[in-house]
Amino acid sequence: MHDNDYILALNNLKGKTIAVVYIFEKEDAAGFDHYHVWKSDIISGWLNAVQELECLPFILDVRTFVSKAINGTLPNIDFVINLNCGSCELSSMSLIPSICSFISIPCIPCNAASIVMGENKMISNLLAEAMNLNTPKNLDPSCNDGVFRPLNLGSSIGLRRGFSNENKVCGIYQEFIQGYDVTIPIVHNPIINDLDILPPILFIPKSHDPNWMYDEKEKIKDNGFITLPMLKISEELKCELINYAKIFPIQTFARIDARLKSTKKKLSESTAETILMLDDFYFIEINPMPTVEKDDSFEYALKAAFADENHSFYQCVDSYKKSIRDSSINGFILSCSMLALSTTKC
Repeated sequence: MHDNDYILALNNLKGKTIAVVYIFEKEDAAGFDHYHVWKSDIISGWLNAVQELECLPFILDVRTFVSKAINGTLPNIDFVINLNCGSCELSSMSLIPSICSFISIPCIPCNAASIVMGENKMISNLLAEAMNLNTPKNLDPSCNDGVFRPLNLGSSIGLRRGFSNENKVCGIYQEFIQGYDVTIPIVHNPIINDLDILPPILFIPKSHDPNWMYDEKEKIKDNGFITLPMLKISEELKCELINYAKIFPIQTFARIDARLKSTKKKLSESTAETILMLDDFYFIEINPMPTVEKDDSFEYALKAAFADENHSFYQCVDSYKKSIRDSSINGFILSCSMLALSTTKC
């Protein structure tokens, strides 16, 4: 897609009706108690994105959306933004995309199959291994230095060093990869009409300890870390990650979390010039429903891409900023997602 075609495609998004479906804070039904209750910062980010693209917002809670969908009383909706995600009970998380599929409305960011396969860590790891990505080897529970990852829990809940079977939670127990956490945002690039990789974001603890891991305890302690964009990724790894994401299938955006294998005690800004290679990359999980907000990995990665005129996303971000007044990270991601679901076929 040429730049003029991209700008025309952006203009064609104007006037679309976009439903933002979320959990109502006072919802007390038993089936909803495991979902996140998003506060105004998350919801308003997407509502502003709808307005930014000059589209029509239709905001409603999950119960109302499901009821209206079943009763056939929904107005005309072109896209649904699914904010109905949670930290547990994976079997229920696909509610909104399943309803969307039933009434034939494109759901952002993903469909039910993506959630069920991607959020289950055993399935995602088996698929990663089959797709030529390094995965930490499975360990016997008697090993003391492994990492326990609950199969179906998000937000790092239950993630810890050492084996755990608290509350009989099912999980995988893998070797600990000495190094640093790295996250890689994947977004549909309208210019090439395909999934593309944004710069990986490296998480470096203030201690610079390669034995550090951003687990549940660390999130509570919040000892602090810095984020460092890695502008270079090998073509081999980039190709493998994109092909992996397409299996689920990811069409709009997602995030892959991994470990960068390293024994270095000190990392610096020069690490940004290091090429992230397949051999040093150890897959941990894929998140098909990542949070997009200010000061998160997507914003860091897009800023890094826009700072590099040679990056594959530069032209797209540059054109968006020039075309859309008061452009935002959510607006850009939303536009890419709408264009992806308008043009791609599974």
